Amino acid sequence: MYTTICLICKKEFTIPFSDFRYKDIKYKRDKHHCCDKCGKMVQEECQKITGLTPEMIDVWDAVLSKYNKL
Repeated sequence: MYTTICLICKKEFTIPFSDFRYKDIKYKRDKHHCCDKCGKMVQEECQKITGLTPEMIDVWDAVLSKYNKL
């Protein structure tokens, strides 16, 4: 397990090796993540603003992350 500071609430949280964020932090790829609690709150706010379902927000996030890597 690795620990990191949440981008939103600034509290330390752990990331299990099964989490997709684990490698980003393990290999110090300068990726910033929010904890599960804050991540869920952000997703709820996005859902209210956009009217998208949580699943579609995940799809949109995946599309944007691939686009940003180009």
